Amino acid sequence: MQKLLKLENSKNKIKIRLAELKDLKFTLELHNQNVLNDNFFSKKKVRLRDHREWFKVKLKEKMIFICSSKFRLGYIRYDILNNKNLSVSIAIKAKYKRKGFGKYMLAKTLNKKKIINKNIYAFIRKNNISSKKFFLDAGFKYLKNNTYVMKARL
Repeated sequence: MQKLLKLENSKNKIKIRLAELKDLKFTLELHNQNVLNDNFFSKKKVRLRDHREWFKVKLKEKMIFICSSKFRLGYIRYDILNNKNLSVSIAIKAKYKRKGFGKYMLAKTLNKKKIINKNIYAFIRKNNISSKKFFLDAGFKYLKNNTYVMKARL
């Protein structure tokens, strides 16, 4: 929580905004870097053409957000599982990790209209200890099989 307060009051204002088409390559590069680092379930890098098609759909859903200050720092994405449930995925540039940006993005986006009344699930790879700690610290509860959940705030 202390890191969140520092981010709120920092000179370089942190902004969370909906992703735009200009964020296509940024999100692709960040995703592929996480694949290489073995942080995501996917084992294959995504090609630009495939990412472009997927990204246009995500833009229409309005549930992918970019975190930036002077530069883009990361993104947070929500995917629809069903009417009451979403999954969350967060990716931060390596040099900005462990500085509170992930929690800041999560806190700011959980109050969005399309997200606030949903249960949020985080599916985490077995060996991704830092993500497990992150989601537990952010208020998620361990459910089963490396699945964590934050119940809807109705």
